[in-house]
Amino acid sequence: IPKGKPILLVPNHQNSFMDALLVTTHFYKTTSFLTRAQAFESKFMDWFLRSLNLLPVYRVRDGMSNIQKNNEIFETCINYLSNNEAVLVFAEANHDLKRRLRPFSKGFTRIAFDAEIKNNWNLDLYVQPVGVNYSDHQNSRNEVRVVFGDPIKVSDYKKEYEQDERSAANSLKNQTSENLKPLIMHVPKLDQYPLIKIALDEMEPDRAKLANNQYMNQLVEYAEELQTPELISDAEYVIEVSEKNNLSIRTLADVKLPMVKRILLAPIYLLVWLNGIIPYQPARFIIKNKIKDKAFDVSIKFVLGLFLFPLFYLLVTGILLIAGVPAIWAWGYFFISLFTSTMFKRANELVRSLKEKKKIREFHQSDSEAFNILKTRIANIANFRKLVINGE
Repeated sequence: IPKGKPILLVPNHQNSFMDALLVTTHFYKTTSFLTRAQAFESKFMDWFLRSLNLLPVYRVRDGMSNIQKNNEIFETCINYLSNNEAVLVFAEANHDLKRRLRPFSKGFTRIAFDAEIKNNWNLDLYVQPVGVNYSDHQNSRNEVRVVFGDPIKVSDYKKEYEQDERSAANSLKNQTSENLKPLIMHVPKLDQYPLIKIALDEMEPDRAKLANNQYMNQLVEYAEELQTPELISDAEYVIEVSEKNNLSIRTLADVKLPMVKRILLAPIYLLVWLNGIIPYQPARFIIKNKIKDKAFDVSIKFVLGLFLFPLFYLLVTGILLIAGVPAIWAWGYFFISLFTSTMFKRANELVRSLKEKKKIREFHQSDSEAFNILKTRIANIANFRKLVINGE
């Protein structure tokens, strides 16, 4: 990462505002970043988000009149960069949970070149590709790897820009994309994505490996070599049937998890789950009933959990004190609850897995023929996974 230079951060965008939060907390400069204008609709949210260094960016769907407002926003970004600050731009323009890098828009190249031009090409601005890798996009307390790649010096494109602005924009855009791809797990071909998702994601017992971009990209290469049309068809069928019947592919595939530890800790997990299920309900309700985009799940859990769990434990502590429970026991409950709340996610997973197994049993009983076809196709993909893991 260039030190003492203005930086235009360009990360991949899979998981709503958690991406920006993770990048900026791992970066040494105070960073402003662009996010969709829809979030700024109320006066309070406009003030609040701007106080956090967020800036609205408008899309075509927001109306052509609003698109013109981007000129002012881009000028603000240029001023930040001219003052040796950092700006974060999601070049993919929107988020997608798929583990791949999507085509870039050229908005960030406009900011980069305009900033250099404003400073007579002496700004020494760098575009910094950043890869954000999640072991699990939709659940909290999972492994995340943030990888900073090779920076790109914008002034290196000066000669090309002066000859052909569009060509220079495409060159910078393409180079940034190529520098970013190795920093994340990237599945190049969409038609192979269902197969690779099941074989390398859903069937992976150690989900921490999914955040290892180098390891996963090696497996993706093997998978591309070994895939067949029949296996792709199997994967599409498995996803279609599992989504239609709300079945967990991981549970269907009998992914082997480290159960000894879970069994030994089961009594503690049960107590943690009972103690945390009430403050978890608002997040669960919003995710289930109000939010259609799954990319926002972990963001909602993070924000609400940060406040609701301590608030609930404090409320219970107050009730215990009012009820005459000795202060040492009441406050002991509070601090033990805070400490063990980090286990709630694992406890909730155990409870959820029991519900998932029940759904699978009911599906088996209601349509044994479809269930057997589903299990056969999953077995085919499991055999494919073994070949990929062994590098055969």
